[in-house]
Amino acid sequence: MFYWLVVFVGFLALLAGTQWLLAWLKQRGIHINRWLFGLLAFLVLIVPHVLMKQVPPVLDGILYGLCAVFAVAFMTESHALALREEKEHGITPKH
Repeated sequence: MFYWLVVFVGFLALLAGTQWLLAWLKQRGIHINRWLFGLLAFLVLIVPHVLMKQVPPVLDGILYGLCAVFAVAFMTESHALALREEKEHGITPKH
């Protein structure tokens, strides 16, 4: 039970931190394409593992954290785009 509580609190912290980061970037006029977030979510893990035989566990943990941040940012930006499209056109975008 304690494990799932830690996972849940960790996910909420990740979600809140990513939301804060996106708001901070937008406040400063920095707009990053959502597909770049989606691509980085995978590349941040793939590239170091291809380039190095053995990735240190600490670095691996950091990379998994970055992967999670980029994945949540991609999903958040995609959801925001869908809401904007629905508000402007009354329909959800077709992909």
